[in-house]
Amino acid sequence: MLAALQPGNDAHYVRNGIAKDVFSPPDAMPDLGDGPLRVVIEGAREVPLKGIDQALEAAALMVEPAHVTWVAPHGTTDTPPGVDRVLSRLTHAEMAELFTASHVLLKLSRAEGMYGPPLEAFHCGATVVTTAVTGHDEYVRHAENGLVVGWDDVHGTARALDLLARDRAMLARLRQGALDTA
Repeated sequence: MLAALQPGNDAHYVRNGIAKDVFSPPDAMPDLGDGPLRVVIEGAREVPLKGIDQALEAAALMVEPAHVTWVAPHGTTDTPPGVDRVLSRLTHAEMAELFTASHVLLKLSRAEGMYGPPLEAFHCGATVVTTAVTGHDEYVRHAENGLVVGWDDVHGTARALDLLARDRAMLARLRQGALDTA
C-alpha cells in the first residue's frame, strides 16, 4: 500500500523486534517450583483497549492457587481482588526480571500496534494467555507456545489459567514453546 501511495519510495516490512541485551533467553528454562501459578497482567486500566478490567476479573475468578502481579505503568492506589501485588514504572530490565520469575503473561488487549510484551515474556521463559489481538498471529501459536482465548470470555480465560495451574506438564510445554519461539 505504501509503495502504491508513494511511487519511487522504498517500502519495507520490518517484523517486531526485541532488545536482546535486556530480554535475553536463559540457557535453560527457569525452574519456578511447584507453588502457585505466577501470572503477570500488564497495562493501564484507563485504556479500555488494553482489556485490563477483563484480565483482572479473570484472575479473580481463578479457582486454583495463583500469585498475580499487575504492572500498572502509571501507578495506582488500587489493588483489585485476586491481585497479590501492584507494580508501576518498571524499567525494561525490571520487566525482564519479572517475566523470568513468572509462568504466564495474561494479555487481553482489543488492539495493539506492536504486540511486544508477549514476545518479551517468551524471551524470559514465560508463556501467554491472550486474545486474538492484532499482531498475535505473528508468533503466538495456540497450544504450542501460548493459549488464545475468546473475546470478553472472562470465565473461559479463568478456566485456561486454572488449566495451566493444574497441568504443569502443559505449562512446561507452552513455556518451552515460547522460549523456542524467542
